Amino acid sequence: MREAAVAIFAKAPVPGRVKTRLVPPLTPEEAARVARASLLATLRRFARAGPATLSLFLDGVADSTIRALAAGLGVGIFPQSEGDLGFRLRAAFGFLRGRGAEVTLALGSDSPTLDPGRVSEALDALRRHDVVVGPTEDGGYYLIGMRGDHGAIFEGIPWSTSEVTARTLERTRHLGLSACVLPEWYDVDDPATLLRAVEDSKVLGVSLGLDLEELDRRLRAWTESREA
Repeated sequence: MREAAVAIFAKAPVPGRVKTRLVPPLTPEEAARVARASLLATLRRFARAGPATLSLFLDGVADSTIRALAAGLGVGIFPQSEGDLGFRLRAAFGFLRGRGAEVTLALGSDSPTLDPGRVSEALDALRRHDVVVGPTEDGGYYLIGMRGDHGAIFEGIPWSTSEVTARTLERTRHLGLSACVLPEWYDVDDPATLLRAVEDSKVLGVSLGLDLEELDRRLRAWTESREA
């Protein structure tokens, strides 16, 4: 595999700016704890995933816990560019190519229970394809990568909608590029998916710094009330 680099994309876990779909039943401060725990879990689990360097592209300022963990793992922290997600991804990939990477991947921090082996799968797929996409159940993606410079795939995408993956793949085909689609996974962005993540990963649950029994009760009660 040619030189490869992975960019973790995340927002700084500031109350009121992150995980707003968890409020209610959580408070803004509790939702920020979820965002921080998800980011920290992603850094720990993916820092050694595959033959690729890892960097954190952060929207906002890293707190001392994030800085300390990143430093301990040898992960550089860089600011995200301005603009929509497509522009920020394109800028990050260009930055990494400027540092010598020929294969670039981006991972969100919203899928902390994702198998780190997905990085190796993505890198392997890019031996045969121009683009690789890891779709989420809500129509977005948890991973996107490319071999070379194909930033045009980010143009004209309706970000923050259920059409992101479908439109990205349409754009890829329109540009005459080949794409590999990885198995689907889920983002943690509402009470139901947070409950699922805590059940999938006890380590993540403990790192939230919340009473798990109380959290479970509140999440289940809220989810059931919305379904009634």
